[in-house]
Amino acid sequence: MLACGAQASAQALPPTEPATTTQAEKTLPAPEVVDKKTATERRLAAEAACAAHEPSCDWVSTFSSLEKASIRRTLEAHGFAVEPAPWGKVIGKIHVHNEDVFAERNWLQFFNLFHVTTRSPSIRNELTINEGEIWDDERIGESSRRLKDPVFTTVVAIVPVKSAEDGKVDVLVVTRDVWSLRLNTQYTIQETSLTNFIMSLSENNFLGRRKTVAIGLTMDQGSIAVGPLYIDKNFLGKHLDFRFRLDKIFVRKSLDVITANAMNPMAAPIPTGDPGGIQDDGVLRSEGSAATVTLSKTLWSLASKWGAGASFSYRNAVSRSFLRTGLRPYDAPSTTERDNIPREYRLKTWSTSANVTRQWGGAYKQQLEIGHTVSSTTPSLLGTLNLDPMVEADFIRDVFPRTELVSAPYISWTLFRAKYATIRNVDTFELAEDVRFGPDASVTLSQGLKGLGSDQNFTRPSITAGWTLPWCRDGFVRLSAGGSIRIQDGKTIDNTATAQIRAASPTYRYLRILTQVHMETRWNDTQNAFYTLGSDSGLRGYGIGQFDGNRRVVGQVEARSVPFPFWVLRVGGVAFYDGGGLASSFGQMQLYHDVGFGMRMLIPQSSRQLFRFDLAFPLVDAPGITAGVPRFSAGFDSYF
Repeated sequence: MLACGAQASAQALPPTEPATTTQAEKTLPAPEVVDKKTATERRLAAEAACAAHEPSCDWVSTFSSLEKASIRRTLEAHGFAVEPAPWGKVIGKIHVHNEDVFAERNWLQFFNLFHVTTRSPSIRNELTINEGEIWDDERIGESSRRLKDPVFTTVVAIVPVKSAEDGKVDVLVVTRDVWSLRLNTQYTIQETSLTNFIMSLSENNFLGRRKTVAIGLTMDQGSIAVGPLYIDKNFLGKHLDFRFRLDKIFVRKSLDVITANAMNPMAAPIPTGDPGGIQDDGVLRSEGSAATVTLSKTLWSLASKWGAGASFSYRNAVSRSFLRTGLRPYDAPSTTERDNIPREYRLKTWSTSANVTRQWGGAYKQQLEIGHTVSSTTPSLLGTLNLDPMVEADFIRDVFPRTELVSAPYISWTLFRAKYATIRNVDTFELAEDVRFGPDASVTLSQGLKGLGSDQNFTRPSITAGWTLPWCRDGFVRLSAGGSIRIQDGKTIDNTATAQIRAASPTYRYLRILTQVHMETRWNDTQNAFYTLGSDSGLRGYGIGQFDGNRRVVGQVEARSVPFPFWVLRVGGVAFYDGGGLASSFGQMQLYHDVGFGMRMLIPQSSRQLFRFDLAFPLVDAPGITAGVPRFSAGFDSYF
């Protein structure tokens, strides 16, 4: 059994003196104390000492090697000295130092000429503590969380330094930008095909003011959306969050219907006859458009009392259900033969909403939000589908979501404990991540009203609750559950429920174990919605959307190494197991399993997101899948 805390670390050290000694032994030099702790153990010990306000607190040692390098360069450049005991002292000055993207002395520094480093006022504006106030560990931590924006920064470190004024402490804020003038990319490769791709030609830190101006591209297996994007998280310097995106949507390529099933696992795909696009015909063929604009006054700090927001979104495009690298088929019950109709249709949606939020509380925060949402959903058949009237009726009944205009005011109450901790090597490598401990819950009640324009009167209550528990030194366990129902005409419809357990073990030497088990179910569904399972939606050894149904259970276990520095990279490895099943009922569910290994890689100067490369071996046969035949996938971020 692994022990927790500093006691286990101390036991790894040899004693400095035997329990009993002879006079001769006392004349010998004391044996050298060899520190056998790993870098992670030394960092955790330093964090514990500082949290306990011990005289031995070493602030620099509480950070990772990447962060420590930035801190030491800054201390040397400005001649600062760390203040080991800032507690109870008034903050004299706040110093902000923004490092270049490529701060190490090598040929990569040339590229700093093409990057505008974040301006100091933009950093100061995110701090939740000011000059003249008492040093407060929690508010210092909150300021750090505010600055850890994956779009703008890769390193955030806030340390106390000695002040020129007696009895005071200065604050040193060290940040390191992510390369901003860039061609951002995110992708997923599955079944030897580029299934998802996101790219933007952007200036992520426009004029050094933490604003994003970009031309974005989002691609799935059937379509490509292209358009301008603007994000300003401090609009007009008032902590207003303003976002705007406009997309023109084009056909990527004409997809086939995947006909393989349990009865005929080797069946050949069937062409749909849909018009081709950029990839197969080399033409720009429009299939729709989309737009989103939001403006909100955020609860940007735990001390904020009021928030508000408004948004509008619109989308007119083709909705597709994917199976493997093609389209999922539909079989009409009114015919005896297998129809293999592609599950695709045109979907027009728009929504607008407005809300106001009040926050209060100390150790436990509460938020009360009141708002109103108006939305419209209108599906229609594609012109390429020439269906028999009976089959068409079946398709509309079994595939389309409900055509509906909803006008619903709502009220929502949220509770959470405002206790945070810094962890590493869960979602990214070596860079600081934040986890919130304690209970959290949210209850929402929405009321559709015909008197306000809604097609139906209905009541939709929903609830989510969870609890995140610390596990020894730097691990955690989170349990969560939620559910939603719609009460209409004396019945409940469109009901969903979820439950999840997620755990990250403490780091032991060079390894951390991550585990996740989650369950989803829906019943009395009138929207023709369903879950899928396979590849990026769970079970890496199986095809995209290999299984579908209304009950889903998935579990994953990964043994992840700590990151190892290599040039400008951080690299590591994983070994994993996936298991799960999906069916119309839990009684009909068959479980499938896979095992595999992979590599994780981070380039801190370019992004906080990991590169992920996995090779999975399915252990159970499935339609089109042979046990033992490996499947490769690659993408960004941790798998779960």
